[in-house]
Amino acid sequence: MIMWREKDDPVETLLRRDVRADLPFGRLLQLYLDPSALFKDASRGSAEARKQARRYNRAMRGVLLPYIRRWITIAVLFFLSIAPVEALGAQKSAFVILAAAFAVACCIAVAVSVYTTAAYLLLGMRDEGRRR
Repeated sequence: MIMWREKDDPVETLLRRDVRADLPFGRLLQLYLDPSALFKDASRGSAEARKQARRYNRAMRGVLLPYIRRWITIAVLFFLSIAPVEALGAQKSAFVILAAAFAVACCIAVAVSVYTTAAYLLLGMRDEGRRR
């Protein structure tokens, strides 16, 4: 699920600190939040290109651990923000909408955490049983 990658933006270059230092803020934010930003698309190209992309992705699976921690932290922060904002909603109804927005954001963060954890586990599995 690579959403915002530039066509001329090779994944390997994004691993270098000096390259990331020159990126605009929006791109840095995308790299900080998108767990798939540093992975290659293993669904396109020749059979050899797909195999190389899978090999690269398996070797890079360790970068998913900070993303998992990051998204769990985001989910917890949104979850902990719901009750205080909902309490404010008793006095001003606009805060109820904000509490609902925090709840939706918490659900999204949990979903991203689960997706990233599943990707981490699946990238750790061997390919021996696959036939193509």
